[in-house]
Amino acid sequence: MSRTVTIFTVDYGEVTIPEPSWCAGEHPSDGYRIDIGHYGPNVPLTIETSRGRIPAMTTAFEQRPFTERHPGRGVFINVEIDGDCYPHDPGQLHQLAAALNHHAQQLRILGNELATLVQERQQ
Repeated sequence: MSRTVTIFTVDYGEVTIPEPSWCAGEHPSDGYRIDIGHYGPNVPLTIETSRGRIPAMTTAFEQRPFTERHPGRGVFINVEIDGDCYPHDPGQLHQLAAALNHHAQQLRILGNELATLVQERQQ
């Protein structure tokens, strides 16, 4: 049996909806029904830099059961990059992963070029 959550809204009063198992349980109240959302825990994707580990982006499951806007009412992954959030469906997540793989290859090429320059300078 699924859990439910009741959220007070200014336009519909109390709204009771099923809560997905992945939802972290935070539901701001006193908003509008269209603004209701389920939010999973943030999952930071960190990278090692010359100054230590930092979050490159943060991901989280999200669903907005009453929205009429993109990305619709289904569950999606929100990806926060540089302070902005971008909703992704499975295909878009795979495209993002492919782009990151491409960027990783570019960094490897730059690393090889830098190694050559450092070696030439040492000779």
